[in-house]
Amino acid sequence: MKYDFIFVVLVYRNTKDLRDFFQSLTISNSKVIVVNSYYDDTSKNEFENIANRNDADFINVPNNGYGAGNNLGCEYALENYDFKYLIISNADILILNLDVNILCQDRITAPKIITLKGKLQNPYRVIGRVFFDKIQFSGYSKDSKWKIFLVSALTKVRRVLFLALHKSGYIYGSHGSFIIIPKSILELLHPIYNEKMFLFGEEEHLAKLAQSRGVRTFYDSRISILHKEDGSTGSLGNSYPITKKSFLEYYNYWYKNN
Repeated sequence: MKYDFIFVVLVYRNTKDLRDFFQSLTISNSKVIVVNSYYDDTSKNEFENIANRNDADFINVPNNGYGAGNNLGCEYALENYDFKYLIISNADILILNLDVNILCQDRITAPKIITLKGKLQNPYRVIGRVFFDKIQFSGYSKDSKWKIFLVSALTKVRRVLFLALHKSGYIYGSHGSFIIIPKSILELLHPIYNEKMFLFGEEEHLAKLAQSRGVRTFYDSRISILHKEDGSTGSLGNSYPITKKSFLEYYNYWYKNN
């Protein structure tokens, strides 16, 4: 059997989101792989029970971060299933519209992602950003937060301008809460994440990786997703040290090591 969609859903601690995810999932000819970044036995057992009740596969892995967990889910999908598209999905999303017939096999698709407050999270990045990366590297290296804020603000301005001019179109990078990747492109890019980046900035790495191998990303507003933003990152407290470490790893990997 060939599935239209394989969903890789990485979870950590928050079991309610996964229950809500399955209750809202009405996509036919699809299979879900639940990857649990282990927190404790109680949450692990509950996640496994939810997966079993919904005929999903369950993988329990050490909590080595977003990239490591999703890479393992992708590897499991490639080894065990035949499919058209793999979707990296948060558990805290609701699918509003998704139709396999409007997707293309030659590109990554970034859907319209709307938060509960009405914020649009795609395009995550409109164009490549070597100059901005250098400013942000300087900001994180020197803990100069005004430089980091400047890059963030300019990125948001570009997103607003893009959306004002385009309903859909090619972009540089997709928001990581819901990414649609054709199987042939997944095979070309796998592993798609840098596992030294524990959390935050994985979108930057995937965008640069896709660009380096001639893969384009397309923002398609006909596909729409609600992102509740109530996942496990809310329990981190001060996320700046993790964000800094992830960005410096990204920068060193792409600009110094390569």
